[in-house]
Amino acid sequence: MQAKALRLINFRNNRYSEIEFTDGVNVLYGENAAGKTNILESIFYFASGKSFRSCKDKELIMFGEEAGAAELCFADERYETRLGVKLYRSRRREFTRNGNAVTKLSEYLGAFRSVIFTPDHLNLAKGQPEGRRRFIDLAICQSYPRYVTYLNEYNRTMAQKNALLRKEGAEGYKADMIGVYNERLAAAGAAICFNRRRFLSQLEETAALLQEEISGGREKLSIRYNGCLEELPESAEETRRAMLSFLNSKAEAEILRGISLFGVHKDDFTLSINGKNARFFASQGQQRSVVLSLKLAEGEMSRRITGEYPVFLFDDILSELDEGRRSIILKKTEGRQVIITGCEKDYFSALRVQNRIRVEKGMCFTEK
Repeated sequence: MQAKALRLINFRNNRYSEIEFTDGVNVLYGENAAGKTNILESIFYFASGKSFRSCKDKELIMFGEEAGAAELCFADERYETRLGVKLYRSRRREFTRNGNAVTKLSEYLGAFRSVIFTPDHLNLAKGQPEGRRRFIDLAICQSYPRYVTYLNEYNRTMAQKNALLRKEGAEGYKADMIGVYNERLAAAGAAICFNRRRFLSQLEETAALLQEEISGGREKLSIRYNGCLEELPESAEETRRAMLSFLNSKAEAEILRGISLFGVHKDDFTLSINGKNARFFASQGQQRSVVLSLKLAEGEMSRRITGEYPVFLFDDILSELDEGRRSIILKKTEGRQVIITGCEKDYFSALRVQNRIRVEKGMCFTEK
């Protein structure tokens, strides 16, 4: 898969840009706050339907403007596709695919696939569960677009349930309605739980091999999903029933606290090296190696599922890694499209760069 061209209008600090990419290594360089990360953000938006920065869509629009837009042309082994999005401050966004309106996000996702690696991802091993949930959910959405439907249904129902729990009085009514909400949460939650466990199991297999290679055979990586259900039943229907029973058993405690305390929105996964939790017992170097293994494994998973490698987006990540880990990243992405940012042009002199783009105050200038 290859990103061919990107067009931005009032996106972040970019008033207007048309950028062309080549296969191999594409470098975006310029001073801090010039807008390099914003370009990667716009590209990844077409893979995930959201920003990797955990922000609202209206925050992507240039300050002082009421609307913004982005369009990406990319090619897979079959044909070229053009995806577009228009963002508004006062109404819902609009998606297009080859000029035609798309109403369901699940019909939009999966067409373009990319792996984003930023300095923030280096906190995956030691950071909070929310970051790990976001990592796995974004990865799954690209390979299984229907997954976003389950996430949206779960989050929408959870918001409604929490609104009910916050209301004062009417305890009998609350108990009845919580049962209704739990039915919906169990259905969507069972699908989320099943997909997360399956994906992490497959990811572990590939990431463990990479971790072994990075460590010279000294480190064995394992991943354990920590869900609201200790044991995952064999079938989807059994999972749904088990989750519904679990949620209903916690209703009284949730009414007392006035908030949803249990469910897949609290789930997490543990990364271990040689049987020890990497969050507490791994060195900083080991934690970075684990995250590097996860991100490279994510790319391998995408190729295994779809038949093609995704586009790799690296946001100033090489400066955060030592020479050995930089070499591994470059080796493992050789022959694939990489779009990478950095401050210093000369820093990339060792790379076989096919395309250099200077970014200055939101404007892009391609070197000839």
